Amino acid sequence: MQYRNLTKLLFLTLFLSVSHVLAQSSPFSVRAAVGAIHLPLSRWSDFFGALSDNVDYRKDEANFYPGLSAHYHIGNHHAFGLGTELIQTSASGKFTQPLFDENGNTTGFIPIGVEWKFKGLPITIGYEYTVLALNKRFRPVVGVGVSYFMSKVEAQTTNPTGSLLMDQHAVRSGKGYGVQAHLALHTQLCKQLRLISQARYRYSDGMAFSDRKGDVKVEFTGFDFSLGIGWSI
Repeated sequence: MQYRNLTKLLFLTLFLSVSHVLAQSSPFSVRAAVGAIHLPLSRWSDFFGALSDNVDYRKDEANFYPGLSAHYHIGNHHAFGLGTELIQTSASGKFTQPLFDENGNTTGFIPIGVEWKFKGLPITIGYEYTVLALNKRFRPVVGVGVSYFMSKVEAQTTNPTGSLLMDQHAVRSGKGYGVQAHLALHTQLCKQLRLISQARYRYSDGMAFSDRKGDVKVEFTGFDFSLGIGWSI
């Protein structure tokens, strides 16, 4: 029994020693994060053209998103990263569509609901600079990045009465580019793990939902805050 316990202790000590060496020597780390983002997407009203005039709009104020990234560290101050997130937001509106008789007179109105769902998948290349550490546990970080966005919008119109207007569904996709800047605080939890608190500003342009002249293009300026875990590998 004593021999077995001694063997387990030796293997545990060896495992911890190897993990410590790898954590100290490896320049790579990975991060998983969950954040909240505010995306005041504009020009939703253009999506359905004339149908969307005088619509009572509602937009999401904030949405949660997951993120994953890999980083290569150069010394104690510089790091380059490659990552992605799944960003989602939505908007909805209600309006009435007039009905006309054969003489062009208005005979009534149809209530119509419209719902838009936006999804964006940015691929981001970034650079981070670690400012002088406050102490051994806390390190402020500043960073910048450029992103390539793949995006999609789904739109659904519904008629509660169900008899005079068929429900309609449309999907458009697009691609665009963006830039971002962030401030972060890295808190060292142990040799291999750190907690990352991050506030970020980002701007994206050019995510057109079709190639037709004058059609919808999405621009957004977004602010988000995220918490993540970084692991040295």
